[in-house]
Amino acid sequence: MKKFLLALLTAVTAAALFCGAAASVATYSASYDAPAGINIIVVQDSSAAVILQAADIAHIRADYTYTSSYAFESSKLYDFTVAGSTLTVTKTQEPNASLLIQSQDTRSCTLTLQIPRQTLATITVSTTNDSITLDGVSAQTASLTTDNGRIEVSNFNGSTLSGTTRNGKITMSGVTSQNVAATIQNSGTLKLENISANVCSAKVQNGSITGSVIGSGSSYGLELAAGGGKIRVSDASDKNFLFFGKDTLQQNADAPNKLNLATKNGDVDVEFVR
Repeated sequence: MKKFLLALLTAVTAAALFCGAAASVATYSASYDAPAGINIIVVQDSSAAVILQAADIAHIRADYTYTSSYAFESSKLYDFTVAGSTLTVTKTQEPNASLLIQSQDTRSCTLTLQIPRQTLATITVSTTNDSITLDGVSAQTASLTTDNGRIEVSNFNGSTLSGTTRNGKITMSGVTSQNVAATIQNSGTLKLENISANVCSAKVQNGSITGSVIGSGSSYGLELAAGGGKIRVSDASDKNFLFFGKDTLQQNADAPNKLNLATKNGDVDVEFVR
């Protein structure tokens, strides 16, 4: 049973001045409880931070807040639709989008989905001008895309994980997945921490790639590129496994696992850990 809770409006006074008067900042919030049995989540957002986090609950719960220096008559920013086992969350409007936002003005939006501790089939999230966070969630496939924002993934378990951003940082930590892919267009850095994957691939336009991969270095085929930068690959448990390079490095192509990392302007520094 779906429930859409009426928004709660809280007004607080800000210290910033606008047109010679103190500007009030209003925060609008609303919640939605999805029915049980959801196996696919699709989020289509813009100008908002999106957070998906595992929780000890029976069904998916969505909460969103919108903070603005301008009056906003309606708090319904999103549509929540269910078709079979698919929940689709779509932003229906961008409040105050036509207003010229001054540097001292406030406008922010956060959408948070709490997800039961189960393995979903598919998670697809897109937003712009803000971040995507995936924390403790399991899914067979997860695809995350933002423009001008960062992506942070921690403790993900699944088959395929991909993250794409333009002008933003990607951090993946404690990920266990058969396939992991990260793409940073234009500018940003990639940090991998304790990644367990059969195939791990990344492309960065302008920034460094650093981190750690769980496993033996000798079990991975390496195809690494650092345009204008340096490459360093090591194994914490094998002092003889140490490679340095510049621009490109290829090693052990017949290995069962693959590590393919490339940046056009930056360094690549990866360590294998147990």
